[in-house]
Parts: sequence; C-alpha cells; structure tokens
Amino acid sequence: MIARRDQRPPAPPQEAAIWWATCRQLDPDWFAADERFEVWLDDPANSEAWHAIDRRIEQVGAFATMPEVREMRRAALELARVRKRSIGPRWALGTALAASVLAAIGLGSLTLSPRAVPDIATVDNVQRFATAIGQRRDILLDDGSKVTLNTDSLVEVRYSADRRDVRLLQGEAMFHVAKNTARPFIVSAQSRQVTALGTAFDVRIRQDGHIQVLLVEGKVRVEPVRHNGLGRIIPALDRTELSPGQQLIAEGQGEVEVVAADVERETAWNRGALIFRGDSLGDAVEEVNRYSAMPLMVDDPTIARLKVSGIFPTANQADFVAALEALYPVRAHKEEGGTIRLTWRERLDRQPD
Repeated sequence: MIARRDQRPPAPPQEAAIWWATCRQLDPDWFAADERFEVWLDDPANSEAWHAIDRRIEQVGAFATMPEVREMRRAALELARVRKRSIGPRWALGTALAASVLAAIGLGSLTLSPRAVPDIATVDNVQRFATAIGQRRDILLDDGSKVTLNTDSLVEVRYSADRRDVRLLQGEAMFHVAKNTARPFIVSAQSRQVTALGTAFDVRIRQDGHIQVLLVEGKVRVEPVRHNGLGRIIPALDRTELSPGQQLIAEGQGEVEVVAADVERETAWNRGALIFRGDSLGDAVEEVNRYSAMPLMVDDPTIARLKVSGIFPTANQADFVAALEALYPVRAHKEEGGTIRLTWRERLDRQPD
C-alpha cells in the first residue's frame, strides 16, 4: 500500500486529488473505508479537483487498451522489478502504479496531435476523438450513431437538443447515422457540410484540400458552410443531393463534381484493406503512405507511371513493397531516418557499395 493511516494527503487540492486517486487504484477496499476522504471532499476546492482528476482517469480508461498505454503499464511494472530489492516489493509496486496513474492523468490533460497518442477529450460539451497514423477506430455516439475514423483523423462532436453536429477536422470518417428526424445529423468538413437522416456515408479531407463525400446508403444533402452569390438568397442553388453510390468532390468554395463511385474500393479501408485497380504507382504510394509513419518515395516519373492492381492490408506496408519488387524491376532502399525509396533495380545495382 502506498499510504498508511498516519499519512496525510498533500495540501494543494490537485496534488491531494492525485494522492487519493492513487490510493483508490492500489487498494479500493482501504480507500472506501477511509473516512478522511469524505471529510477532505467536503471542501469545495478539493471536490472540484477530485472530479477533474476522476474525469480524466475515466477518459483514459476509454483507450486503456491502446499500445501506448499498455507500454506505460509495462514500464511501470519494470520499474517495480528494478526497485523491488532495495525498497520492498509492496512499496515498489505501489510507486510504479502511482507513476502509471500520474502518467494517465497527464495524458488526459494534454492537447495531443493525432500523430502522437490518440485521445478522447471533453471540453464545454465538445467531444474530440482522434486516431494515430495507421490506426482505425470505432466510436459509438450518445444517440446510437457510429463513427469509424480512418488513419490520422480527428473529429469533434457536439450534441444539442435540436441537432447533432460533427466536425471532421482532419482525415476521413465513415458515419452510420441513427434515425432521428427531430435532430438532424450534420457533418462539417472545411467549406462543406453534409446533412443526413438515417444513412451511411463517408467524408474525407484529401491532402490537396478537396472534400470527398461518398453516399453508401440513404440520402444526404451537401452544401457550403457559407453560401456565396445567389446562394445567399436562394440556398437551394448551392445544395446537392446524393443517391447511393454517388460521390461528391468539392474544391473549397469552388466547383462541385458528382461522379459514380467504386463503393467497394472507397470503403475498403473500413475493412483494413486498400484496393487498387490499374492505379498509377505514384497514386498508390500516396495512398499507402497515409497508413505508415515511414513514407515510400518515388522520384523517377517513369516508376510513378507504372500501373498497380491488387488488394493490400492497410497495416502492412511491407506486403505492398514486396509485391512491387516481385512484379516490377524495382527495389526498395531504406534510407537513414526510415524513408523507403523505390528505384530501378538495375540502377541501384550499379551504385558502388
């Protein structure tokens, strides 16, 4: 146990809240029986600090199975083993777990990039959900709607009594919307917003800034976030309604194009796969790079024009590289820093060692 009956929590409310949270983590029964906690909690400043810490720990629990958090636990247990001989097994484990709790609380208080640790944060009734590079994540919203985030993506969710608002700030998301005609479900992505009632659709912010909206089933209406020109007077002029299988591509506030989509291909990421059907190798590499922190590079335009077809796992860049080396006279050369560069095999062989 990390605390004895004769020990007291620190005076500052936030530090004391962490002290009590660690006690609860290590020995729930002892924590529940200690009447001092209720006395301490009666102070308004202490109560505010406790609820803030408790809320952060709860948020951390929502992603406790993530690799980063599992690594944090592993490091804590390793620390316990190192200290075991000098400070005793019970105290060592308590110290390590306390460090784990403190690190978890710290995660909840940071504003994190989706390229670092995926996080859940709630501020002013806005929930923020993110994925890291290569991660895919399912999120069940309060109304029963489901959002699936693709790699390196970020959304904000705000629900009110009369509408459900989601902002896609980065990346791509698939939405399966629970029907509620009294509360429209609206997804905003840069200059466009998508209104749906009981439907499934995909929204993506591409690297070139274009917005893609793919309707899988149901019906959606796409329109600018801010109307311009005649659209200010007659908003219906700026609205586009999609039918299942159609995809809208918008260039900022500019032109809107609606095309027939390859739904199986465009939604394959949701099943952990990438589908290429005669794509240029350059375009295929750009897509593969979305799912890996180690980018593939193609400098030779002749290599970039090669055609690629096949189904590849999003989680295994090596499979894609191996297929290229087997099908074409190209070789992948790993450079310092992790970049993988594709070159003609003969040209690489001629280079001096």
